[in-house]
Amino acid sequence: MSTTVFPQQPVWEQIKAQQPDHLLLTGDSVYIDTPPYAVHPKTMSEDAFMQHVHGRYTALLAQPQFAALVKTVPTEAIWDDHDFLWNEAYAEQAVAKKIYAGHIRASRALFNAYTRSLQAKLATGSFPALYNDALLWKQDEPAPHYRCKDLGAGVVLHLTDGRSQRRKSTLLGSQQRQAIAAKMASFAPDTVHLLASGSVVEAHKGDHWGSFEDHSWLLALAQQHRILVLSGDIHENGFSVIPLDGGKCLFEATASGAAIRLLVTLLSPRQNYGLLEISPQELLVSLFSFGQLNQGKVWRIDRARWQLV
Repeated sequence: MSTTVFPQQPVWEQIKAQQPDHLLLTGDSVYIDTPPYAVHPKTMSEDAFMQHVHGRYTALLAQPQFAALVKTVPTEAIWDDHDFLWNEAYAEQAVAKKIYAGHIRASRALFNAYTRSLQAKLATGSFPALYNDALLWKQDEPAPHYRCKDLGAGVVLHLTDGRSQRRKSTLLGSQQRQAIAAKMASFAPDTVHLLASGSVVEAHKGDHWGSFEDHSWLLALAQQHRILVLSGDIHENGFSVIPLDGGKCLFEATASGAAIRLLVTLLSPRQNYGLLEISPQELLVSLFSFGQLNQGKVWRIDRARWQLV
């Protein structure tokens, strides 16, 4: 979503009307590289970059419809390219370039502050009011890294960091893959694992999992566990069933483009979101655009068999 593209964002009112238990934001909460700006963010000084990005997050957290939702619903967020640095920073291997070290440190600090504010339901003072707050200028600011939340009732949410280690053929990095695999193995075999990803797995467009060695790792992991990937990035909604050996499946639900256009600032506007309803028997996946159910259908996954009904 982007407050510079859409200052008004009715999609959050549509989501709030569904009375969700949790809200998951799968990347590009702000667009660092969308005008207006005097010079492109990659050419800004670290101070100017911090001030610029701080302004983007401040505008989002002050957006009335968004704030009204996240103040009442527990919210988790991961990041993608536009709130990490800029569009497809991976293509220039920006994460490995020393000239961008200050930009990356700043983006880490602001994203971490943003997620803390979301978890505090935007409590007063939970996000630094000033860009030069000492809290945002720690030299050892960590990356968001992998996080895991047990949602109860045999459902676990895995929040991936798909940008900090994305270089060459690696999307998540070996350390994060090992942590995810170990965490999944620590739960009962019939646990449902929701894997939040900024990049799509199945849709072969844009910066997808198929471009990385992590793709085969994910398919192998899905042979052992019940995995539903919840993805974003592509400004479209979609649902995929990825068949595996032995009759097993990996599922993916993509809901992307809450308040943006198809090409960020061009073509048709988007008001997309997805709703996941979980019962002891099944998962129901519904995808919405402008408050209307896509294709007039709901996808149903049988929990016991881990098959599409």
